[in-house]
Amino acid sequence: MRDGDELRQAYGRLIAAVESNDRDALARVIDPDIVDHGAIPGQPPGLAGIEFWMRGMHTSFSGLSGLIEDTVVEGDKVASRITWRGTHVGPFLGVPATGNIVTIGAMHVLRFKNGLAVEWWGVPDLYGALKALGANVEPSTG
Repeated sequence: MRDGDELRQAYGRLIAAVESNDRDALARVIDPDIVDHGAIPGQPPGLAGIEFWMRGMHTSFSGLSGLIEDTVVEGDKVASRITWRGTHVGPFLGVPATGNIVTIGAMHVLRFKNGLAVEWWGVPDLYGALKALGANVEPSTG
């Protein structure tokens, strides 16, 4: 198996662990000291921080799933375009539950070492998510 295939599979296992809200599966693909370059406010460092983010997503979205749209492997990094989907059942970015099915696009770059993700850069489309939730995202005129 080529290294690129192994990294794609490792990334797929990471997304599957997030989908299933499985801490043990997440720990099998993420280094305990992972650096999340896009950590959310209040997120602890390392694997605990990724678990914190994962639990928050499942609190906000029932039936959370991640569809990996594209991946590119270069050296020890995987770049991906992913679409998260779930039913909005809890507060998200200050917006109370709407019951709407929401999709959130994101771009990920992960660096792997010895089969584990050691760095994560994530860029979600929060503007699009807020619009889908019906939040007022228009600039103020005053």
